[in-house]
Amino acid sequence: MVRKDMRLVEILVLSADVRERIVELFDDRDLDYVVTDDATATDSAAIVKLLLPVRAVESVQQALADLDLPPDRYTVVVNTKTVVSKSSEESWVSNAELESVSRERVARDELHSKAADLLPDFLIFVLMTAISAVVATAGVLLDSLPVTVGAMVIAPLLGPSMATSAATVIDDEGLFAESAKYQAAGIAVALVSAVAFALFVKAFAVPNAALDVRASLATSNHTSPTFLLVAVAFCAGLAGAVSLSTSGLTTLVGVMIAAAIMPPIGVVGVAIAWTHPTVVVGSSAVVLLNVFSINVAAIVCLWYFGYHPGDWRALRETRIRMLKRLLVLLGLTVALATFLANLDADALALALEVSP
Repeated sequence: MVRKDMRLVEILVLSADVRERIVELFDDRDLDYVVTDDATATDSAAIVKLLLPVRAVESVQQALADLDLPPDRYTVVVNTKTVVSKSSEESWVSNAELESVSRERVARDELHSKAADLLPDFLIFVLMTAISAVVATAGVLLDSLPVTVGAMVIAPLLGPSMATSAATVIDDEGLFAESAKYQAAGIAVALVSAVAFALFVKAFAVPNAALDVRASLATSNHTSPTFLLVAVAFCAGLAGAVSLSTSGLTTLVGVMIAAAIMPPIGVVGVAIAWTHPTVVVGSSAVVLLNVFSINVAAIVCLWYFGYHPGDWRALRETRIRMLKRLLVLLGLTVALATFLANLDADALALALEVSP
């Protein structure tokens, strides 16, 4: 049998007592493992290795935590490419005494690691976001779908939104603060870049006669049915959370999330340069609505998948904190949705008729 949804768990132990307790645990659960002794200290240091299905890792990690071992242990979970074995999936599942085996989700620690790894170097993030905003603005001015899609592909917006959501449900305030900073900085950098590029095009690069700005701004979706806007952003957040919490790829999901944010930012840049305040306000509301909806969907999805502290006291505090954030995000989402639903579509047409 060839398996790809496997993890190699390596546990470095530095004392004989810890090694014996870990080996006894694995023997009780009838798990296959190997012990590699340190040649220089065979009576103490060793590495215990075992292969587990993705969804079994968290169960084993929790069992290790329940042993209340001293802090002289290091656990490394390695993502394997392919495992060839004659063992069946059913035996692995029963041996690991798994709960909720129907959910192919990664362990809580792996989710934490994946979310943190999605945050690139801040300078690189700012640079890539600025480039994406310039491309999106050019796509709006050219009224070109392929160019706009290119902006979505290079926009690094998946990481901050997913990291913020994951940090909320697993109670990592440090990661939450950092990822929230990334989200705020990303939107600010994208808006500044879009406006600067649009102003440059208007003033120096391209004669106004060569651009049909009214046709370009007419692609603004701030007069679209609000329910559809929320549905698209909500689905993007759900897809991101599912991809993050399983072994699925996040690259294509990142394009979907960028599709909800980058095009309206490009529209905002063009609308500011050509002085169309109605479009500026409407498209800015769409950007914020999409950002809030993506975060709400991801937080709800990850919490439903069971990513929360195991200790009941920490669970209670995390749930209260999560509900407060959800209420704030939901309140802002409803307010923006109400504003967009009541935004007169005729105002856009009137504003575009009076093009300077």
